[in-house]
Amino acid sequence: MKSEKSGRLTPLMMLRLAAPHTWAASVMPALLGTALAAREGVSEPLMSLLLTAVCVLMQSAVNTFNDYSDFIKGTDTLENSPDADDAVMVYDRPSPRRVLFLGFAFLLAAALCAVPALLRAGWRPLAVGLVGAAAVLCYSFGKKPLSYLPLGELVSGFVMGGLIPFAVHGVLTLRFDPKALLFSLPMILGIALIMMTNNGCDIARDSAAGRRTFTVYLGQRRCAQVYRALLCLWAVLPLPLLLREGGALIYLIAMLPVGVTLSAQLKTGLSPESRRQAMSGISALNLLCGMAYLTALCFGAAVH
Repeated sequence: MKSEKSGRLTPLMMLRLAAPHTWAASVMPALLGTALAAREGVSEPLMSLLLTAVCVLMQSAVNTFNDYSDFIKGTDTLENSPDADDAVMVYDRPSPRRVLFLGFAFLLAAALCAVPALLRAGWRPLAVGLVGAAAVLCYSFGKKPLSYLPLGELVSGFVMGGLIPFAVHGVLTLRFDPKALLFSLPMILGIALIMMTNNGCDIARDSAAGRRTFTVYLGQRRCAQVYRALLCLWAVLPLPLLLREGGALIYLIAMLPVGVTLSAQLKTGLSPESRRQAMSGISALNLLCGMAYLTALCFGAAVH
């Protein structure tokens, strides 16, 4: 599908393509890596800020490439995209070539922000970054992009929720410890649930477009059941990780105010009409659950 006209790409369109409402999925894992390093007595605020910027820019590239790919392939149309924020190219008609260039510009900016990390920690963060960049491109491009397969949730969850804390912790401490991946499990599941929410609202559209996502494979009814079960698992997953760290009780207390948002998300349907509410809710939960987890890790270590 090609654009009917070569439209301007305004700063507002660039921001909408970057989808800042989803940035919790990159900011919270970066903060987790910073918190894990702080527990070991390492605090580098400027480096942490640069690493967070790298993560946000790479996520912005993913969001931009995904909009571009869905538009070019005809997956997104006015008829099946009621949410304008989910189909910027359909509603605003920017030039596809400029949108593609914007996606690569986000990647280039991420690479430039990563230079101090490479100078500090050597080739290992570069290897992690290349894996992340490959995942960005494979998610949206190719004959069978990851977004068309049942692997999308798992890959996005692991790359963003697992590799980001692993890399940030490694750069700050100069020790790339697999234990950071263990403490990243709640983030991995939380980000996978963002993708599952998105795909769960798009089952009809994705099925018609030939996508075989995890949610399409499950079907509408089973998808809703699995989704609710995973939301509950996500809420309790930090507890076994925090038991030995002295933060389990703090986490339970911090999660009390989150119960209202979690309850609302459990009741939210996954459909095109409820997309805005569902995506807003799961993004808020990633922020709130992430903050509760980070609070428990930091204060738990202080009182342990």
